Amino acid sequence: MSVTTTFGYSAAEDRLWVSCSAWNTRLWLTRRMVQSVVSSVAQVLETVAAQPAGEPAPRGAEGAAREHDASLNQPQPGESGRALTLGRDSEEGAAELAAAPLCTRFRVTGTVRNAELVFGTRDGDRSVQLSRVGLHRWLHALQMVLARTDWHEWQAPPEWLTRSYLPPALQNLLTTAAGPAAGDAPPPAA
Repeated sequence: MSVTTTFGYSAAEDRLWVSCSAWNTRLWLTRRMVQSVVSSVAQVLETVAAQPAGEPAPRGAEGAAREHDASLNQPQPGESGRALTLGRDSEEGAAELAAAPLCTRFRVTGTVRNAELVFGTRDGDRSVQLSRVGLHRWLHALQMVLARTDWHEWQAPPEWLTRSYLPPALQNLLTTAAGPAAGDAPPPAA
């Protein structure tokens, strides 16, 4: 069964919310809980990274980085190729958020093939099962929402989670100063 997860940030509440197609309500996540989620999921992904049969699995950040790159850049069998997108909340969604429970506990367990995320609330637990590729994409989507908050007072996430996936030529356009404008005189020869 395919599962869809959506994240959002509420500036008024200064919290993130998470919604999953397998659940009947959204959940609120505090800053502290989000930090726990990011570090716990990253740790699981760095513990053992999947590799083709017969090859040793690299450990740690190197293996997680390689697996993360592949999960974001290589379509999976039967996949439609939809990109991760940012959306807006409707009035119905805002009303639902008013009654959303607060996540007070989080647990992640994972293997080379899949993972289970369990979010605990006073109303009980909600869980979601993801493949390793799905877990990488889930964490990347969460990081995209975190980039829109002003939450800078905690430990930085792993480099492999925040790196740019733009081609080098586009990265250079965004990070280097523009050259001379059209019609400007060329720089003097040395």
